[in-house]
Amino acid sequence: MRHRVTALTLALLLGARIGAGQARADNASPPALSQSDLVNQANAPISSLFQIRLQDSYAPAFQGALRGQGNFFSIAVGMPLPQYRLLPFPQLSLLTIPVAVTLPLPSPVGSLTGFGDIRFVDLALLDAGHSLLFGIGPTFVFPTASDLTTGQGKWQAGPAAAVAFLPRNWLFGVLAQNPISFGGDPARPQANALFLQPFITYQLGHGWFVRSEPLMIFDWETNKQQLPIALGIGRVFKIGPQYVNSFVEPAWNVSADGPAPRYAITFGFALLYPNFWGSRAR
Repeated sequence: MRHRVTALTLALLLGARIGAGQARADNASPPALSQSDLVNQANAPISSLFQIRLQDSYAPAFQGALRGQGNFFSIAVGMPLPQYRLLPFPQLSLLTIPVAVTLPLPSPVGSLTGFGDIRFVDLALLDAGHSLLFGIGPTFVFPTASDLTTGQGKWQAGPAAAVAFLPRNWLFGVLAQNPISFGGDPARPQANALFLQPFITYQLGHGWFVRSEPLMIFDWETNKQQLPIALGIGRVFKIGPQYVNSFVEPAWNVSADGPAPRYAITFGFALLYPNFWGSRAR
């Protein structure tokens, strides 16, 4: 809990600092994105919108060898890089920091909370049309976990790709990552898994939306899989000059492979900065 409160405070302070600069830029010029664009960008796993996401997934029950409750709290920073800012094509990056990972342990031990493995993905946009986006790049996992249970203990790297389609009020897409271990603790099992993250958003108007963003896992080493079904609701709105995104999304795991959550509910809150690079140029 202490790690979670500290990280939340730092994230909010960072958001407030960026928001102050954003507010000054907003006074000079309105955001380039429409509300429809903001909703789509805010709900894509990786997007061209700078944002700080606070997300908490609570799992009341596990299946398999674990019995008890689990929780996963993370801070994710989405950082788009315009063309020629670093490379001669636009880039979409996402850094995910698992601040507090709580996992149940075999009885009578109870549960354990610790820091998780940091993840980073960076995609280059190869072709961006009016309704179709495609990106490809690397994904990395860093063995930063504070306990054996809350991380894999392996340095990992692999391919990543994403595609998104935007017909009218819909957003369809998928983000695929397959990190493979190449170093780390030799006593820990090798890591090689496909993380498939389909995402669907339908806009209801006035910033409201329904969404589905399950995280499917196919472990090539153990031949186990997690196949959740998720459906949630949320809204993009403003608090003063600050754009925010808030949602709640329950999920149920249809796979019997364990240990894994049987069902979970995710709460998300994000600070959105549609004119981030414009404010930096001033």
